[in-house]
Amino acid sequence: MKFTIIAVLAVVASTVTASPSMKKRSCHAFKCVAALAPAVVSCAAAAAEDGANPFADFACFADAAEDISDPPSACKGCF
Repeated sequence: MKFTIIAVLAVVASTVTASPSMKKRSCHAFKCVAALAPAVVSCAAAAAEDGANPFADFACFADAAEDISDPPSACKGCF
């Protein structure tokens, strides 16, 4: 479970920081990362519990899915 959470966070982070079109779309990467912070916090809490709390795991996946399907406005040029 911890590997899955880390993998989801890595994918989201790589799309924000490694996008070749960042300059064209004027992505503000730091603002985007700050807007994604609640999902990172919930996933860090779930990872710290190492699968012992399935509710925390579900909250992590729900936050990540919400941020992927409906990115924060600060991330509009980043994805």
